[in-house]
Amino acid sequence: MPSSADRTHRRVRLPVALGCLLATAGLAGCSMFTPASQHSALRPSSGSRSATATPTPSPKPTPRVCAKVAPRFSCTMRNRIREVQRYARRLPGSIGIVLHDRTTGATWHNGNAATLYPAASTIKLAMMTDLLLRNRAGNIALSPEDRAEMFQALYTSNDDDATALWNQFEDGSFIDRIRDFGMGSTQFTSAAFWGDVDTTPQDLSNLINYVLDKTPPKVRHYLVYRLQHVSAIDQQWGVWGAGPDNHPGNKDGWEQNPNGYGVWITNTVGFAGPNQQYTLAIMYNLGSYRETGDSGFNYGTNKLTQISAMLFQGHHTEHPTPQASAVP
Repeated sequence: MPSSADRTHRRVRLPVALGCLLATAGLAGCSMFTPASQHSALRPSSGSRSATATPTPSPKPTPRVCAKVAPRFSCTMRNRIREVQRYARRLPGSIGIVLHDRTTGATWHNGNAATLYPAASTIKLAMMTDLLLRNRAGNIALSPEDRAEMFQALYTSNDDDATALWNQFEDGSFIDRIRDFGMGSTQFTSAAFWGDVDTTPQDLSNLINYVLDKTPPKVRHYLVYRLQHVSAIDQQWGVWGAGPDNHPGNKDGWEQNPNGYGVWITNTVGFAGPNQQYTLAIMYNLGSYRETGDSGFNYGTNKLTQISAMLFQGHHTEHPTPQASAVP
């Protein structure tokens, strides 16, 4: 049985405890976790019966601002697309861009996506796809020598090997067959020859997505591997700017007026991201940027590489240093 002293002690503490509970309900704060610096603010001031502490509001999280473009893309990608738009607007000439997310189906393109540009060597990807599919169907028979030429046409973009394959297996019907790849706007500019083709960024986007989504596994695996293992001499730029962590693959192409002084064309098409999540096609006619030698080539290959780096890495990357050969 508690002594009278104990009962007196309990009667003294009970109102204090009750006051804490009531104060807590009123957000005044009597907690043992209240910092010492706040205790004085909770004591009644002289001449007043009580004081009510004003609680400090919790800081509101800074809202993440998403660019008002390409709404089906992630916020991060939307902001990067906005930066690419600003970057591209400052470039001389005409540039067409198509970005596609194979996971969500989202697509963003700029105003020149349907503009015809010289295809240059990007058309070799359509040609190799056509040959592989016809070989699989039994319509042609590719020899080891033919396959060696295909390797060089993709690895170093060798023109002589591409021409040998064209002369043996292709003709004007090539354009009809690649309609199935989604290349409805692609056309010959003069002769029926791989080097005389105009196409659009959208057609190149359709081509790479056809390769990734609709070709038989063996054809797809071959092309994906080949595009991921292209020569550092002249093919590691453009989509390659996505960086090694994004496992890019690409087919690049370029050309210049035959007199060596004129407009440069630089093109790139390929994929980046886990399981080739994204595809990217860019075609660039430098237009008024006319320089002798390879300066226009270097300018164009760098700009396409930086666009890819901005999209897939979120920043610029090192200036690529490919070598321009005749008309790859």
